[in-house]
Amino acid sequence: MATSNATPKEDPDGFTDPAQAAIAAAIDELVDNEKALAAVQANKTRILADIDLLGRKTYIRDRLRGNPAETSWNSSPWDDEELGRRTMAAEVAFALRLNRNTAGIMVFEATRLVGQLPLFQKALSEGTISWGHAREMLEVTENLPAEVLPAFERQVLPAAKKYTATRFGQVAVKVRERLHPVPLEERAAVSQKDRRVWVEPELNGMAWMKAYMKVDDAQAVFDRLTRMAKNLDESDLPKEEQRTLDQRRTDVFRDLLVDGVGPDGLGQGIRGTVSITVPVLTLMGKSDEPAILNGHSPIDAETARKIAGTATSFTRILVHPETGCTLSVGRESYSPPAELKKYTEVRDGTCRAPGCNRQATNSDLDHTQPWSDGGTTSADNLVHLCTPCHRLKHQSSFTTSQKANGDLVWTSPSGKDYLTEPASYIGEAPPVADVAVEPPPAPPPPPLQPPTNDDPPPF
Repeated sequence: MATSNATPKEDPDGFTDPAQAAIAAAIDELVDNEKALAAVQANKTRILADIDLLGRKTYIRDRLRGNPAETSWNSSPWDDEELGRRTMAAEVAFALRLNRNTAGIMVFEATRLVGQLPLFQKALSEGTISWGHAREMLEVTENLPAEVLPAFERQVLPAAKKYTATRFGQVAVKVRERLHPVPLEERAAVSQKDRRVWVEPELNGMAWMKAYMKVDDAQAVFDRLTRMAKNLDESDLPKEEQRTLDQRRTDVFRDLLVDGVGPDGLGQGIRGTVSITVPVLTLMGKSDEPAILNGHSPIDAETARKIAGTATSFTRILVHPETGCTLSVGRESYSPPAELKKYTEVRDGTCRAPGCNRQATNSDLDHTQPWSDGGTTSADNLVHLCTPCHRLKHQSSFTTSQKANGDLVWTSPSGKDYLTEPASYIGEAPPVADVAVEPPPAPPPPPLQPPTNDDPPPF
């Protein structure tokens, strides 16, 4: 991390430019603030590493005392260390309102930094590197054999103290390749097993679609999309209707994946499906209230009506008396009927563990009060949990309790309670908390005026 030790210049008469002095003081304060933030982040990693260790020791101790966590759920149990890590990561996620995977990565990175990269942890606590440099180091050393780490850390730390995080990462990658005992070809073959495609919803009815694949394949795909996009001649269209290269490339990408068929016929007759919840007045064209895609992504009314217009079937869920939906089969059946499963899918939207965004349609249905303990197959005793969260609930010391409106309370190993609410309160309004009304804030000062065309650029 850069340091500042400059002093304002004085002229021969001893005069100090006050503007220069003020800027120098502000920069020094900024540098001191950045060092303090780095020290706080170093302390946070230490706390997270301690929490991880506490979790693993607790579960190993409980097993030695003959008090294992419940393993009756129909799944291979995690071993003690894995269960301890996942339980503590979930507790961190619930406490900090994070996605469980995000919290798990955060805890894992903290244990790596504290346990495997002590020189970088020390430099972070001293403020000589930033958290950005530490993150680059964690990324570069992922899967690097333990016997190489000490030498690698010593060689690249000076670069971390000298360069920006991005530049440091570039230097570290070159050193990594020199020290790595496994040939790149073998590592690439192993990493290719992790290839995948996923979607990240964004604001304004948009989303990112990402793919993790071999770099040469990714570049070839991008190059082909670019060439196809450039071949689209729009010169005869009005200027306002012409698309940018990025827009054409994206449209080609969409058309190929939605409508295209592979050379071996793959994709023939297969169409993607989505699940949308549309307010009835929106569907009738009497309201523009947004619909909800797959439980959590708002989409505009016109798009929702267009999707609904091509749908092959509907599931009508208004309020309880309107649906005629079976909301309980009591103790008659362990498995819920299709209409009860659909009802809970729409109600929950996603996995009901705090911070988890896995779609309900891709999750398991869990009896909050276990069927073996007298629990019923009913809407007020069923919630969707993705497979990892389902396993965590049954194999760790987490417990859950459910309210009639679908609210679910998780009680953690530390005894803290965490509430999750359903995506939709079907048939009743959600509880409204009393909120104190504060006076409106004072109007902000007028914004700075942008420079005119006659002004010189700032840099």
